[in-house]
Amino acid sequence: MEQIGLFPLGIVLFPESAYPLHIFEERYKKLINDCLAEKKIFGINYMSEKNMREIGCTAEVDDLIKSYEDGKMDILVTGIKRYRVINFFQDKNLYYTADIEYIEDIHTEVDPFLLDEAVMLFNEIAENIRSIKVDKLEPDMIHTTMPSFYMAQKAGLTSIQKQLLLEMLSESERLHYVNEHMKNILPVIKHKDDLGEILRNDGYYKPNLFKS
Repeated sequence: MEQIGLFPLGIVLFPESAYPLHIFEERYKKLINDCLAEKKIFGINYMSEKNMREIGCTAEVDDLIKSYEDGKMDILVTGIKRYRVINFFQDKNLYYTADIEYIEDIHTEVDPFLLDEAVMLFNEIAENIRSIKVDKLEPDMIHTTMPSFYMAQKAGLTSIQKQLLLEMLSESERLHYVNEHMKNILPVIKHKDDLGEILRNDGYYKPNLFKS
């Protein structure tokens, strides 16, 4: 087991995704400052109105975008690896900490048919969204082992759906889930660009998905 600082939030962070955060609470100022000073990771768990989900994703601070006089800060974090919370507590550091164990996919092979279908659906969505720019995917250039997480960032999933995806232990299962979702929303997008505002507010930055 490993112990890390914890940052419960109303977002779902995926491995290999980048997300901007505005840090303003005193305990989380301390958490981020500790991580910056000691080059440590921390964990983000999805916090709903009812509870905190036990499976989250570790994060590292990629960039300190802006520091404010009162100690607030804007940062950019990158998701690294999924984990399960074993023990959860608040210690002398003010912020939450947790004993965690990392989780990996049980089935690691990617069904090429599902991936091709996912790329086709994603690109069709990208073509039909006019209010914002969503970059299309080139299958031959994808080098991530978890393309489902990339597509899920800009596919109009709810937070609960993203959390369900984060908890799945098979890339093919995730791709199937994302594909079914995209099939359902495509007819709506073609008639009205309702997804544009959702994607605009998703917050994810474009990760380094492609080979240079």
